[in-house]
Amino acid sequence: MNEATDPMRESSAPTPMAGVRLVVEEPGAAPRLAFVYAGQRLRIGRGPEMELCLHDTNASRHHAEVTFDGAVATLADVGSRNKTWLDERPVEGPARLSTGDVFRVGGTRFAVVLIAGSTREPEPAPDAEPLGLGDDIVASDPASVATFRLLVRLARSRLPVLLQGETGSGKEVAARVVHRSSPRAAGPFVAINCATLAEALAESELFGHEKGAFTGAAARRLGAFESAQGGTLFLDEVGELSEHNQARLLRALQERAVVRLGSTAPVPVDVRVVAATNRDLLHDIARGRFREDLYFRLNGATVMLPPLRVRPLDIVPIADRVLAEHGGASLGPGVAELLRRYAWPGNVRELRHAVEHALALGDGRTLQIEDLPAALRTASTPPPAAEREAPLQRSIDEAERRAIVGALDANGWNQTRAARALGVTRRALIYRMERLGLKARPGSASGA
Repeated sequence: MNEATDPMRESSAPTPMAGVRLVVEEPGAAPRLAFVYAGQRLRIGRGPEMELCLHDTNASRHHAEVTFDGAVATLADVGSRNKTWLDERPVEGPARLSTGDVFRVGGTRFAVVLIAGSTREPEPAPDAEPLGLGDDIVASDPASVATFRLLVRLARSRLPVLLQGETGSGKEVAARVVHRSSPRAAGPFVAINCATLAEALAESELFGHEKGAFTGAAARRLGAFESAQGGTLFLDEVGELSEHNQARLLRALQERAVVRLGSTAPVPVDVRVVAATNRDLLHDIARGRFREDLYFRLNGATVMLPPLRVRPLDIVPIADRVLAEHGGASLGPGVAELLRRYAWPGNVRELRHAVEHALALGDGRTLQIEDLPAALRTASTPPPAAEREAPLQRSIDEAERRAIVGALDANGWNQTRAARALGVTRRALIYRMERLGLKARPGSASGA
């Protein structure tokens, strides 16, 4: 695949920083994009801690990694059970990637495009106006811009959409984008958090009830489906529904009608369902915890929402947006750099809470480092100046370290064979090992 024929490419897309773009084609899911920029590592696998989490049952928990040092993109298998395949050949050691390469992890296909551009972070790209998302949406990073473009395209169809992503990654924001960009935008948007529904009340909340249906039912009440008539129903944390309520939801989706509690008459409903979860539904299906037929009803198209840590150019604009919502304070010295360095395991929700925490402690005019949560300040504290390395050199050293260790592991730590696999002399390998502080394992053979 090349830039001229890439169907995911938009002529109006912002000029990106140098990096790697991966078009991810996972079985049973809509194509999605992933990005790797200078000094970054993208871990791929089924584990929830992976930067790119797959639902492909043929992938290992930690299957492969893509790294980019600012000039060279590298693919490595990390001990998967069924190998990583590059152009239908198994990846035995670190493999260099080029535009047009295709590699496979389990049954998931990755098409590679190397992005030409600056190795420096670009200015935030124009977002809301070209995409028509509204002033409340922040999309400055290429990863989020690509995700929102995909959501807008899907919104124009009639497909149900399943949003998957980590807690706090903005699933309701994404659902509202689908609603606003769809032909149903003039209709209601109704959001239900399935994780907070009490088992005894879930049917009433979803499907409504008649007067007298149960103790306390003093009047007829419309459920979420009827309230969303002509619009969009957002079912957040749909994986938390009980087996009984999954069956009721499936029936409503199949028949496009609901039956209120206390009634036997079906009520036709016309809604577009957008569901969301942070659970691995395919894993839950295999364990018998989630209905496979319901999964396929919800999964007209799946969109994986990128966590905040893989879209760093959104961090400061989101913080600025929160500040604007609270009166327009500004970021003080060093705050933007501190925010960018933090990994944000709680994603956008954690970032919002951190800014609000600092505002509550500060003077209301300037957000200072000392007012941020202690956990963020501690995790983001840089080493002393004497111990710092240039970011690019540090990333190159780390990529080289992984390549050398991978080659040594693959060759029983035999330095001669590892050097041959890396395309360098044994003397050059030993020099690099000494520079990186790598020592031969006790008992390993150093010669041929």
